[in-house]
Amino acid sequence: MALPCFKLTPLQSRFAASLTASILVIIIYLSLYPPRFAYAAELDSILNEDHNHLWLLDELLDGDGALYGEEQTDAQHEISYEADFLGVHRSIIGRAEEGAQTLRNNVPGRSNGQIGLTDYWEFPSDAVWGEHGEVGEGLPSPLEERPALVMRDVSELEEINGEDAAVEGNTTDLKRRQTERPGSQRSRTVYISIDVCQQPTSNGTTTTEAPQLIMYVSTSEQNTKPGPDKRESQANIPLVEGFAQHTVNATGAVYIGVHEPDLQPGLSGAWNYEVTASIDAPYHSHHDGEPLLLFVDSDTTSALLVTDNLTQANASDPVYRRWMDLAEPPFTMYAFSKNETSIRGLQRSYCGLDAVPSGKQIEVTRTMTNRGLGNKPKEQFHIRGLNGSTTYHGFLAMRGNSTASGDAVISGGGHLWSAINFTTKSDANCRIISNLTFCTEVAYAVPSNDETFPSATDLANLYNARAEALYENFTYSLDQIACNTTSTARYSLARNCTDCAAAYKTWLCAVTIPRCEDFSAPASLSYLQPRNIGQAPISQSTFSFTSNSNSNSTDAEALAADTTLRNRLYANSSRNPLIDQQIRPGPYKEVLPCEDLCYALVQSCPAKLGFSCPLPGKGLEKSYGRRSGSGRVECSFPGEVFVRSAAAKGVPGGLTALLVAVLVGVFGLGGW
Repeated sequence: MALPCFKLTPLQSRFAASLTASILVIIIYLSLYPPRFAYAAELDSILNEDHNHLWLLDELLDGDGALYGEEQTDAQHEISYEADFLGVHRSIIGRAEEGAQTLRNNVPGRSNGQIGLTDYWEFPSDAVWGEHGEVGEGLPSPLEERPALVMRDVSELEEINGEDAAVEGNTTDLKRRQTERPGSQRSRTVYISIDVCQQPTSNGTTTTEAPQLIMYVSTSEQNTKPGPDKRESQANIPLVEGFAQHTVNATGAVYIGVHEPDLQPGLSGAWNYEVTASIDAPYHSHHDGEPLLLFVDSDTTSALLVTDNLTQANASDPVYRRWMDLAEPPFTMYAFSKNETSIRGLQRSYCGLDAVPSGKQIEVTRTMTNRGLGNKPKEQFHIRGLNGSTTYHGFLAMRGNSTASGDAVISGGGHLWSAINFTTKSDANCRIISNLTFCTEVAYAVPSNDETFPSATDLANLYNARAEALYENFTYSLDQIACNTTSTARYSLARNCTDCAAAYKTWLCAVTIPRCEDFSAPASLSYLQPRNIGQAPISQSTFSFTSNSNSNSTDAEALAADTTLRNRLYANSSRNPLIDQQIRPGPYKEVLPCEDLCYALVQSCPAKLGFSCPLPGKGLEKSYGRRSGSGRVECSFPGEVFVRSAAAKGVPGGLTALLVAVLVGVFGLGGW
């Protein structure tokens, strides 16, 4: 059977003929002319000076200025780099100006510059509008009441950058969001910081210090090389002690110049520095204001320091436990003699202090502690390798953001806090002890003698065991009190036996383990009580009872020669007989316990135990001191530190009468 034959209508016939002819023309054209594609210069017609289409260019171009999917030869790469985009600066595609070096987010640019010249850096637009870095774990909680950055948590980043932050567990997703500024121009906060790691030094012919670098910052395309020869469209930021920080709101690339001044005669060498730009947080930082580091006490070769409270969380709060359970304490510290010349000009630079060799010769033991006021988490530093009678600058520092540091880490460059000064003791018969098992709040210098107790651990154990034994005797007496009884039968409606036991322990540790000061300390420090003045100094002491030009030694000689004091029990013996019998430290001065420790004891314990106190003029002044609020430790109480504001020194108790606690003879402790 024959297949049917389909016939085209007149209209279909004309369409088929036209289509066939068009296909033939295209085939002939392609065979005669090779295909061409659009190059970057041909985008001018697309842009047409419309800056609102810059986002389209970002999508079309990769990091090298090439269209996505297009492979370039070297020649083509050079052409695409040199191509001019109408209305768009070349920095939009991540290219630095000729002679400038490119900075990436949170990655420092490092330079060994040339004297008298200016280094140029560019933080390009694609970095300004790039993705944020990973925040990381950081500290267990932000430091409270400290306006400067330590480790910005997600909420802080949100406030600073105007970014939306979504947090789930330990992961952080920072969502990019444009912030509107006047004129409907989007902008982003850029943090610029610079640390000097090394600087020119004296060759011995001059005492002149090296001048400070100057940083110049511009966000204008009319000033892509800011420096000392420009006068407009730039910020001039002189470095202070090797550090500077500057913040700008940028709509495009940020341009930085770092000028290295000419050197005066007698100076040689060059600057080595790190300059960093970040859209997250300052890479380097120095925290002005009240120091976070506090001095506790010292002896002739070591010192004890702590941070201020790192959180105000209660012991039941998970934040409290996270601080105390840190496997690696977050802070470190540096100590330099006040005569150390290598740190001059670098005292605000983490990079600079970390590079000074003499700072690394000092051994620092770091631990977390909750000892002291409030019993809040703190970090403790026990520094060894110091010299006696020497004043030191102490710098609290944190490497990176406490859990990570280095390139591409937010705040990875290191942090410094305001320095403090402290002076080591002169005499060798006071020694630092800490971390006792019973008197846990004791951490200061105590009367000692390296000949009888060469080990600080053995010395601490002796004091601790004595206090613990006396406390056990006290508990036998306290057991005779009806503590768990009805309110009408209790000895006090305000205090109970638990309060009494705590107050007694605090008082006991303070009087059993006295706080020691140099016997050669100036006589003007009237709050210090001389002890053991009739004994000869131990052989390691730096003072003697022979005349010399040292005024403090002269004070000690006069004190030791005072026959009236030699006949006074409070001046010619120690408060604790154990000290004279077993340790034999020779003459020393005691920081007397604070009188409010007695107040709390008398208030908290039943009268049946026999605690009583003499009045002023009848033994008070020779047995107890009073807190002054001056920042000096003028009386001893557990957890006290130097240089704390008076507001933080709240005196417990509330008795206006001045009383001194004296235990009944069965407890074996005198009240002088």
